[in-house]
Amino acid sequence: MDKRIVELQFAHRLLGGNAVALVATRYRDRVNVMPASWITPISMKPPMLAIAVSKNCLTHDYIERSGEFTLSLPGIGLLEKVHAAGMISGYDCDDKLEEVGLRPVAGEALDTPVIEGCLGYLECTVEEAYEAGEEHTLFVATVVAAYAEREAFDDTWLLTEEEAKPLRHLGGHLYSVLSQRISAEPKATDGQDL
Repeated sequence: MDKRIVELQFAHRLLGGNAVALVATRYRDRVNVMPASWITPISMKPPMLAIAVSKNCLTHDYIERSGEFTLSLPGIGLLEKVHAAGMISGYDCDDKLEEVGLRPVAGEALDTPVIEGCLGYLECTVEEAYEAGEEHTLFVATVVAAYAEREAFDDTWLLTEEEAKPLRHLGGHLYSVLSQRISAEPKATDGQDL
């Protein structure tokens, strides 16, 4: 196989295909949203995740001030709105959600809303924050509530209906969806089950 040198500014795209989430934040009576894919689970007990957010984003400011955020996991039907939310800064408009056509709705546990029409939701409270390079903060958060649409998720993504497949971000303007579940269960040998 012929190798290609990847510019270091795009090295993160080798890990691309992560779930894209709509990160909703609230400070006082104002709600903001931005798409993000730099999110990773870091603990099962307690359930925790980490998210990297640019220090230049209004989302960063609101997370620091409120200590909480929600993640709404969209399907392909929200592709254009998700992308539009990444092209506009919350600093540059009065109501970014209205501007891009997204609707906040009450979640289960926090004051910060989730985004209507998504496939899955996580509500998170910040535990710690770390500087990550010159431009980002890594927020470590506990998941205090999680729920999903039945037709999209059981204990994993079902991937049976196109509109119920979670949106993934490849980098830049490129996105994808998962296509199928594949089992890696050990196969039986000599007629015996494992």
